[in-house]
Amino acid sequence: MLRLLTLFMMLSVAGAAAQTTNAPPAAQEEALEADIVVRARETPLALPEDKPNQIQGGKASYSGIPIFVLKTRKPLQLINPAAPARYGEAEDNVVRDPVTRRVSGLKFFCIKF
Repeated sequence: MLRLLTLFMMLSVAGAAAQTTNAPPAAQEEALEADIVVRARETPLALPEDKPNQIQGGKASYSGIPIFVLKTRKPLQLINPAAPARYGEAEDNVVRDPVTRRVSGLKFFCIKF
């Protein structure tokens, strides 16, 4: 009986001194918060770029060759192969075949919802 009582006392002392595994240590929480703050400072905010051949109107966006011509100040730069990048790329106004990926047409007027 004395052995059983001694064993019971040792187990209760060991149980009281044990740490719970459900809650993370405070140092780990602080490290996690610090890591989140560092990532937030390092990550630049990305703003959506305005495409030169696109006009936003509510939830829809309108694009195509005529809109591209109306938005640029120098429309002849649109057919210039050495034009700067701010005039857009030819890929913005072509339609590709989904199977062969070859150009199958031009976008004269496009509405996206």
